[in-house]
Amino acid sequence: MTITDQINAQVKSLREEAKNLTDLLKKVNVDDLRSQASDFAAKATTSYEDVVKKAEELVESARDLKLDKVQKRAEGIVASLRKDAKKNVADLRKRAKGYRDDARKRAEDLLDDAKATVAKATKRTPAKKAPAKKAAPTAAKKAPAKKAPAKKAPAKKAPAKKAPAKKAPAKKAPAKKA
Repeated sequence: MTITDQINAQVKSLREEAKNLTDLLKKVNVDDLRSQASDFAAKATTSYEDVVKKAEELVESARDLKLDKVQKRAEGIVASLRKDAKKNVADLRKRAKGYRDDARKRAEDLLDDAKATVAKATKRTPAKKAPAKKAAPTAAKKAPAKKAPAKKAPAKKAPAKKAPAKKAPAKKAPAKKA
């Protein structure tokens, strides 16, 4: 594309825009534009007057400010903040107490469950030993089934065996001292 082609294209687009502009101007109603402009001017004037009045009020209130009034306002604000803080602290304490009570209840429930489990495990362990001693063939069949409870049982059996073992060394110790 040459320079002359570019210039011709721009001239054509300007002609089209000019035609569109004349069509647009024919559609414009001058009276509507005048009424809109006068409405806008009236709103701007009233807004300006409102701003001037507020500025004058601000200046008057600044002149009337005294240390006593400022202190009273500050004390009122501080008092309201303290009341709010006390309410918030009271609410937080109630919530914390509720959470603490819930935690205690859960801990007690878990402790009760643990005690029940220990009680069941200790009751089952001697019951399983007695049939194993009486019937050797059934013990061989039950051996795979005992593997899961067997983990719990040896830990409980060990303290039971240690107790008699402690009695024996206790007798030997006084014999050595004497």
